[in-house]
Amino acid sequence: MPRLKVNGLTFHIQQAGEGPDLILIHGLTGDLSIWFLCKAMTELSRSHRVTAFDLRGHGYSDVPPTGYTSRDQAEDVLGLMDAVGARQAKLVGHSFGAVIALHTAVLAPERVEALVLSDPYFPALRHLEDLSRWGHWEAFQKEAADAGVSLSSEHWYDIGKFFNQVMHLDEAKLLQFRQAVGLPGMNRLLRLGTTTAGDDSKVEAGLTLEKILAVRQPILALYGDGSPFLSTAEYLASHLASCRQVLIPNSQHRAPEENPEAFTSALISWVESLAPMEVTR
Repeated sequence: MPRLKVNGLTFHIQQAGEGPDLILIHGLTGDLSIWFLCKAMTELSRSHRVTAFDLRGHGYSDVPPTGYTSRDQAEDVLGLMDAVGARQAKLVGHSFGAVIALHTAVLAPERVEALVLSDPYFPALRHLEDLSRWGHWEAFQKEAADAGVSLSSEHWYDIGKFFNQVMHLDEAKLLQFRQAVGLPGMNRLLRLGTTTAGDDSKVEAGLTLEKILAVRQPILALYGDGSPFLSTAEYLASHLASCRQVLIPNSQHRAPEENPEAFTSALISWVESLAPMEVTR
């Protein structure tokens, strides 16, 4: 299992292919396997050197108690790039991984060639979203409530509160919740529940609206057509000069899992449309 030391932590990584560098960044509570399951790793490695890694606190990477803001983890991406010898790279991120990708471009614009933002929302753009308009929100709330977890429409973004409730479920409710999310999902939640990841994910950490609007790299905003965050998708496409929006049919927030063929096809098509970049390592 390949491991690298970055910023004092050990990260699990996987690499494939040769050519210009491309970094894949999964979302909160996920792991790098998402990129294998949707075949993005395989397809992208035909033309790029692709690096996927487990974020801190996820998969087989170390689990520090703190340091989970998008800025902290953007620094991890830059450290990872240093460790693998990538002076520049395209970044592909899903959900909070896309927030990390954009923050990386803000911190070091000269090192990021292009960005694919798959279904993120940004704390600085939180005012745009209203999950009550999402057709599946009420059903999700009820399923969580039946397992003893309260989800607020007003504070839907408070993942820290969600983690805290899971950590304090009694034995019967914990079993019910495990049945709903599966044992692997439960284990991921319990591990992250011992960290500041939930609370850190809801803060801007320097990724302000002004910083977002200043990004000039080519961007693909890749959202499910039933995503709860379509207002953010539309905002990015209309306010960022180099941003293109593509909607993945028959999918919501997890298009790489819900419609992997369409997701990967759109991703590959856009990456291949970019002008070739000289490999600089």
